[in-house]
Amino acid sequence: MHGNRTTAWRRQALVACLATAPLLAEHGEAGKDKEAVLSVMKGRPSLRVGDWLKVDFRTKIQADFRGFRPEIKTAEGWFDPRRLRLGIQGRATSDLEFQIEFDLLPRHHQLRDAFVNYRRFPRYQLQAGKFKIPFGLDQLTEPTDLDFVYRSRIGEMLAPGRDTGIMVHGVLFEQELRYSAGLFRHDGENAEIILSGARTLAARLTGSPAAFLPAPAFFKGLELGAAFTHTLVPEGLTSLRGRSVAGETFFPRMYVRGTRWRQGLELNWQLGSLSLKGEYMGTREERLRQSLLRTDLPPLRTGGWYVSATHPLFGQRKDRTSGSFLRSLIRTNGVEAVVRYEVIRFGSEDSSGSAPSRSPRATNVWPNQDRAWSFGINWYTNPYTKLQFNAIREAFQDPLCTPVSGIDRYWMFAGRVQFVL
Repeated sequence: MHGNRTTAWRRQALVACLATAPLLAEHGEAGKDKEAVLSVMKGRPSLRVGDWLKVDFRTKIQADFRGFRPEIKTAEGWFDPRRLRLGIQGRATSDLEFQIEFDLLPRHHQLRDAFVNYRRFPRYQLQAGKFKIPFGLDQLTEPTDLDFVYRSRIGEMLAPGRDTGIMVHGVLFEQELRYSAGLFRHDGENAEIILSGARTLAARLTGSPAAFLPAPAFFKGLELGAAFTHTLVPEGLTSLRGRSVAGETFFPRMYVRGTRWRQGLELNWQLGSLSLKGEYMGTREERLRQSLLRTDLPPLRTGGWYVSATHPLFGQRKDRTSGSFLRSLIRTNGVEAVVRYEVIRFGSEDSSGSAPSRSPRATNVWPNQDRAWSFGINWYTNPYTKLQFNAIREAFQDPLCTPVSGIDRYWMFAGRVQFVL
């Protein structure tokens, strides 16, 4: 009986400690407790157990509003609850990091991230689990850090996205050169329901040329990168497909079999308060024995690029601080203007001179191209909330394969409300 009362007393004491920890953290005293302590660190709930365990609790909420001119009816309608994610990230001892993130909305892939990272040696870290394949600047950017409501078309369709695998990564030459190389189970979730690839080998290298070559101060903020992936794709109607910003198909899947190659180049340039970004991506998908006579067809070719610019209008973006949560909600951080131009083209290599066709086994596939301008305003109302407003002008090459047949261009107006803790 005495032991049960002691255990109950300890449990009540721990509950009281967890309940009062946020108040103690505001006065800088939560860290004195050597037991499990729930506090507020950098504006978010955090659990600390001595010096060996740290767990930060994360919340990401995004809701989109959109309309079209001329009108386009989509499955989502005018309101799209884009993300409702809960997660944790932290470390166990100083060598092992971990992250888990789950989307509460009904998706094909609700488990977003689930990985551990061994960082004992900064130059040769080892990461395993489910995470993003290292390919594409825009795709590797966190959704809450995007400059636009929607990713670029190449970032959304050509970059592979998340998959399960293992990766070696690190920094070299005093953190001036960063590399990643890994082996993954499939070809990423951007293939949507179909995980089309067998195994994927991926590698990415980024760095600042000014760190290795003599260059004016003008180039100090320039970073360049290159990446590739290699996948063996089994036979099937599993090629990459083209989708508009609204999610409507403008280039259907084709029958493929063989190797899928991706190559990517990227640029990230900070010129004072002006931020410039750009990427090029190209893919080549083999179609071995995919004709009606079981002969080889010319490979599919997809390529695209974008350039974007971001500049503050007034104020400036600020990271979350460890100050009062309520006080931070009434502080406006700034407003910035953004603009992007992008192009993506789907087609095939045709060496026969045959007439183009929309058949999924065509020798010369009828090409289609999507060109889009995006203009926007980002308002950082406080360290936790961001409002985004975009106007997108999209135009297609093939008027018969557009969101509205016969209409090859339209406007899309999109807004996003975001809350991150």
